[in-house]
Amino acid sequence: PVIWGIRQSNLDPRLSKRSTILTARLCARLSTRLPARILCCSAVARDVHVALGYAPEKMAVIPNGFDLERFRPDGEARIAVRRELGIEPDAPLIGLVARFDPQKDHRSFITAAAGLVDSGASAQFLLCGEGIDRDNRELGEWIRAAGIGANCHLLGLRDDMARINAALDIAVSSSAFGEGFSNAVAEAMACGVPCVVTDVGDSGLMVEDTGRVVAPKDSAALGEAMAGLLGIGAEGRARLGRAARRRIEENYSLPDIAARHLAFYRETLSP
Repeated sequence: PVIWGIRQSNLDPRLSKRSTILTARLCARLSTRLPARILCCSAVARDVHVALGYAPEKMAVIPNGFDLERFRPDGEARIAVRRELGIEPDAPLIGLVARFDPQKDHRSFITAAAGLVDSGASAQFLLCGEGIDRDNRELGEWIRAAGIGANCHLLGLRDDMARINAALDIAVSSSAFGEGFSNAVAEAMACGVPCVVTDVGDSGLMVEDTGRVVAPKDSAALGEAMAGLLGIGAEGRARLGRAARRRIEENYSLPDIAARHLAFYRETLSP
């Protein structure tokens, strides 16, 4: 049996490749005949593709799972990363973990960060992911124009995301469209970090009342949500961070999600 996997939610016709949109529409037509089942990583991904014409009776949703031993609160990592960046141990550190892509909407994040600095916040901003480095002229120009070059740390592609996440005070997902299920958000939550997310894909469902959820492409709302989490202080953020980790433990632990996949495959193979 053939199982399709869907990892994205909505497509933006202005920014998504035309070939991607055409492929999605073609697969909608083929979905009644070709796959035995269609597995989505998020409820929003399922709903978006059902609306495109995918066979609803074949759809199932299993979210991503996370290694809670690897992604966990780590006070030593917090100190070490801040030392590497050359920032004060108690400086508020806000992170955006995402490749450089229109889907991730770094520009809205930069605009929100600039508003936060202009309001007097002493926050520092950590950005990492593919294409997030000093060689990225477009990103560099946005940062220079916003006047926050001294506050931004561009780390590029990293392979130590557990310690990077554990160093943050706030994690942000500013995605404008297309997210299915954000690994970056869940990994930060597992590290005990409260999140500010745009309501794209299942990010809002993941975060709920452990952080802040705002509309996509609204930099003012994004900045206000970041300011709100800074305003509740370290103790308030720690309380939300503990609640965030509990949500991952209760809903997205790797062994539980692996077991759900195994049950799904066995069910699909059953005569």
